[in-house]
Amino acid sequence: DKLVSSYPNEPTSLHFAGITKYQLGLYSESLTLLEKVVQAAPSYAEAHNSLGIVHLEQRNYQTALQCFKQAISLKPDYANSYTNLGSVFRKLENLNDAADAYNTALEYNPYSTDAAYNLAATYLTLDDAEKALDACERCLAIDPHCQNANAYKAMALLRLEKKNEWKELYNYDDFIHQLNLEVPNKFESMQDFNAGLEQDIRNHSTLTWEPLERVTHGGAVTRDMMLKPSKTILAFEKSLRKAIDEYIETIQSDSGHPFLNRAPSRYRITLIASILRAKGWHPPHIHESSWLSGCYYVRVPSIVENSTSDHAGWIQFGEPDYAVPEKCTLEITARKPKEGLAVSFPSYFFHGTIPYDEEGERIGIAFDVYPM
Repeated sequence: DKLVSSYPNEPTSLHFAGITKYQLGLYSESLTLLEKVVQAAPSYAEAHNSLGIVHLEQRNYQTALQCFKQAISLKPDYANSYTNLGSVFRKLENLNDAADAYNTALEYNPYSTDAAYNLAATYLTLDDAEKALDACERCLAIDPHCQNANAYKAMALLRLEKKNEWKELYNYDDFIHQLNLEVPNKFESMQDFNAGLEQDIRNHSTLTWEPLERVTHGGAVTRDMMLKPSKTILAFEKSLRKAIDEYIETIQSDSGHPFLNRAPSRYRITLIASILRAKGWHPPHIHESSWLSGCYYVRVPSIVENSTSDHAGWIQFGEPDYAVPEKCTLEITARKPKEGLAVSFPSYFFHGTIPYDEEGERIGIAFDVYPM
């Protein structure tokens, strides 16, 4: 901001200020700065690319498409813009064009994990599991810990009917784990503890209804509550860490497994809270950079507690984040939320929530564990 104030037409300062505003979720301010860059420096390919990313995030797909095409026209070997172009084509359901864009990105940058795993997802939507698996293996050769590649690899193995290999990655019984948290000393009961957490969540300054950068429909989400934690959140983190440490002690290390080979001795935790209302849900997604993920349930409406066969409001595993061809069979499982319970799983597990119809709020705290 100081640089932009002092040098209002200097393209590099404007560009990085625009990127920073985007990363803070300030999309309107970001667009203003980036549009000013491309006006002041129309041949600045990276600025056109950044402008396209913001429009892509805001679901302005045709505008984003033109931004990425402009960046490529200025810089024909711009691998990152080809990757972003592929992502726009996927949103527009132009899957063959998307595959071509990702392949071109990999020609210019063979080490692009983003292009490789997005290519895998595109091939899965096109029902070409062999090519998807090849793209995943290519990505994992670059980064063995790429959770997107592990997630899509599991889906490709399932489509190829390599059930035993799929189960090595996705054995629900082995990898979905219940964490039992102790009630911190300052609280009289679990109900008292959850009431304190709920108050902190409702009052959190970053709680936003359906933020663009979060996969949530019909609900509100915070940013990381550990950035400025309250005393109650710090007490929660301490209790959660104790439960995670106890779980880690039970893990049998396996050097060839993407989850079992990374159990950390030191780690950091992020905490993202959400409030879902009737008909709200979290669509299928993974947590890209962490090792272990999970959710602690602060409040669960009665319809979720009482649901059985329809699994209303449950957390569901195994449905991917791409359009599944009709003839594909998935392996789906679900777990019932319970107040005071935390459910953990490998971060590459596709998971989401099943909507429920009746009134009542479902409040949870999603957590991610990052090895240090």
